[in-house]
Amino acid sequence: MEEKVLVEILAAHADQLKKGQGKGSDYLAMFPDYREELKPLLETAEKVKRVLEPVEPASAFCQSLHGDLLAAARRKLAEGVPQLARSHGRQILIRAAALGSAVSVVGALAYLIRSRAAAETQSASAA
Repeated sequence: MEEKVLVEILAAHADQLKKGQGKGSDYLAMFPDYREELKPLLETAEKVKRVLEPVEPASAFCQSLHGDLLAAARRKLAEGVPQLARSHGRQILIRAAALGSAVSVVGALAYLIRSRAAAETQSASAA
């Protein structure tokens, strides 16, 4: 039997078990050629279903867990934000300083170029 087909049969059986309707004998009747492979698997699934019971956590546990998770999130947030803000502020300061330096250099070059152009214009008009 192809593994995919076997997986599909077992998945369908599990879905039926969840609804309280699954019977391994139905699947064995539908796939008689694969009885040897399916029978132990279907029986095991039905035994597990009978033994397992749904579990609901106590309300107090849920409330305690909720409070603990919120407290842990607040701690993480409190630890992470100032450090993030400091490093972000530092990056902004470095970028501003670099931009200021670049503007200064461009301004100085513009002044030199303009001064030379003005000097050349004056010397050309004087001649």
